[in-house]
Amino acid sequence: MPPQLALLLTSVFVLFVLIIEYRRSGITSVASWILSIWLVYSGSKGIGAFLNINTTIESGSISDRYFLLGIAIIGISILMKRGFSWRTALKGNGLFVLILAYMLLSVIWAKTPGISFRRWGRELITLIMMCLLISEEFPAKTFISAFKRAIYFYLPFSILLIKYFGIHGREYNRWTGELMWVGLASQKNGLAMFCAFSAIFLIWSLWHDLINWKELSSKLPLFVDFLMLLLAIYLMMGPKRTLTYSVTSLLTLLTGLIVILAIKQAARKGIGLDKKLVAIALILILVGTFMPLSGKIPVKGLAQIFGRGETLTGRTEIWNSLLPYAQKHFILGYGYGGFWSTSLRTSIASHAHNGYLDAILNLGIAGLIMLIVFSIKIVGTCARLIDSGSNIFLLFLAIVFMYLVHNIGEASLGDFQSLPSTLVAFIYFLANEEQNKKNMQANEI
Repeated sequence: MPPQLALLLTSVFVLFVLIIEYRRSGITSVASWILSIWLVYSGSKGIGAFLNINTTIESGSISDRYFLLGIAIIGISILMKRGFSWRTALKGNGLFVLILAYMLLSVIWAKTPGISFRRWGRELITLIMMCLLISEEFPAKTFISAFKRAIYFYLPFSILLIKYFGIHGREYNRWTGELMWVGLASQKNGLAMFCAFSAIFLIWSLWHDLINWKELSSKLPLFVDFLMLLLAIYLMMGPKRTLTYSVTSLLTLLTGLIVILAIKQAARKGIGLDKKLVAIALILILVGTFMPLSGKIPVKGLAQIFGRGETLTGRTEIWNSLLPYAQKHFILGYGYGGFWSTSLRTSIASHAHNGYLDAILNLGIAGLIMLIVFSIKIVGTCARLIDSGSNIFLLFLAIVFMYLVHNIGEASLGDFQSLPSTLVAFIYFLANEEQNKKNMQANEI
């Protein structure tokens, strides 16, 4: 099939499924589409890469800069038109604001403050997206619709790039020459990660629809979700057609499934979740933090089970190379966006392959502690909301635990412009919004 025809057919298909979701959800606001665009962008390689613009981590991409400026202006315009209360939003989500403020402060001691400040500006746009979400009449419903639309766009076009536009959709390992699928993402694990989070979201949606099968006005959305789930699994398996193609993403997805099943079972038995889930989250964080510091895997033989060596595909070697840098600036780090450079990425790796170590490098142990408190707070709030009957937060809690596991083998902790951290930030704002509503209802009674 000619690539141009494949592009046309894929575009028509995506438009068709987006219309299905649009009609089903009833979410018609411009803000919801802006959120979908942001979710796609947060999981992609960036506009500059598709335009074949040669850039470095220091120079960045002018096209992406204009895109971010444009989406920020549109977001602020919508919020101003709605009479959005910034003071209430910032006060109600103070921990997130505190983290952004510390990131801004850390620019002072970064090697290149100008570049670090520019990168911090992207994090500020994330705050605008969060405020857009909670300004909606039904924030949780809007989030679900926005992410589903992002999935409907992202997965088909990733397959299109892999099959027909290989210059953008495929890469080859620079050491082994191994073929890797990247699709819209910047690297293979990024694509697999998007598929893992999409899969847990689609599984939840299918589960919910099957339970309410008789009440569905149309069965077509259910079949669309099932097709998208198949696409997500297909992409996760990669060119080798194996589930261990990206072990980190596989373990991330399994974590989400286990969390949903375990919490469902605990809820049926009337077991309190709050303290237990917080304890489990802390254990995962401690494991993720001390693994790169010790260079050891806590469970012997785990790597071999998934077809990997003791170095976790070179991760332990990367960690050992980065530890001396972390020890030099252990307390405050190198400043937000101040550690990684083109030379370091060429000589060591593209990133730390561990979110907890990466946080120490950029923000120091002080920043890591803030991010840990942030994650734990989300777990605790979601657990309390589940206990009070808000079932959608079961899905959100699964995503948070997936996030904690994902950061053991990849790095997205504190990078709120990446998809995993964007999802968790959305959940943080949604959880606080729902908790505030319940508190107000309790006070009225």
